[in-house]
Amino acid sequence: MPNPTYTSRLSLPYARHTLTTLDIHTRTSPSPLPQTYNLIFIHGGAFRDPLDTSTSLLPALPALFRNRNIAHIASVNYRLSPYPSHPTHPSSEEEEERNVIWPRHIEDVREAVEWLGCGMGGEGWRGREWLLVGHSVGATMAMMLTLRDDTDGKAEGMWGIETAPLVGLKGVVCIAGIYNFAACRDAHEESRAFYEGFILGAFGPEGEGGWERGNVKREVEGGRGLRDGVEVVIVGLSDGDEAVEMEQGWGILEALSKREGEGKVRAVILLGNHEELVSGGVGVARCVDEAFHQLVKA
Repeated sequence: MPNPTYTSRLSLPYARHTLTTLDIHTRTSPSPLPQTYNLIFIHGGAFRDPLDTSTSLLPALPALFRNRNIAHIASVNYRLSPYPSHPTHPSSEEEEERNVIWPRHIEDVREAVEWLGCGMGGEGWRGREWLLVGHSVGATMAMMLTLRDDTDGKAEGMWGIETAPLVGLKGVVCIAGIYNFAACRDAHEESRAFYEGFILGAFGPEGEGGWERGNVKREVEGGRGLRDGVEVVIVGLSDGDEAVEMEQGWGILEALSKREGEGKVRAVILLGNHEELVSGGVGVARCVDEAFHQLVKA
């Protein structure tokens, strides 16, 4: 198969903040298959790293577009929590967009999804079925968005305000995601201060219950299931991941399998360290290919 070609539009604003931008990549060749989908990618970076952005997906695009079920890919930026100790780009208290707390991050992602669904990114997005793809805390947010909303008429749920239904969402691909932040911290005792720092910056003090707002595993075990229309969940995990232990992936797989049955939920075992799972292209492409294998055969 010849190498795929695509066009890219970078840093398109979807909201009024400097960091609320996204990139859109559109296949030009070879032509897509009749049954096509779009992807929306959410980057990681511990909710706070200014160097982990939408462009982290760029090296993976050739591998992703080899799958002819993909027509368009969007990669989303969002506002960040404080990181005053960053070695090269420390945040300051004056930077409003780098001093947000949960659930502002996921609300930005929701706004980006709504912006795309309204056709603001081009007619290729309006009315099309799509998949969420996330890495690290981006995978955390992708999983959250794939589960049923909990607002039930309230102004804000524990995962933010849902202003519009996620029409057309067919599946989620979560790579090296965190689904229980306290457990992740405890599994990395040698780096405890790092994990305490970014989790505290995003969710507030553990003793005040803020960390439980990020406990996706507990929510699934408590009965929160997949949204209507979601047909596939892919969880990618690697034994070489130094930042997120494999138990995070196995735990959410077990909880979802008990809740939804094993037919919709798949594990994909990957090779590489935490960043290589996306930057190398192979890992994220393998996971996406498996998602389409399940979707298209269904």
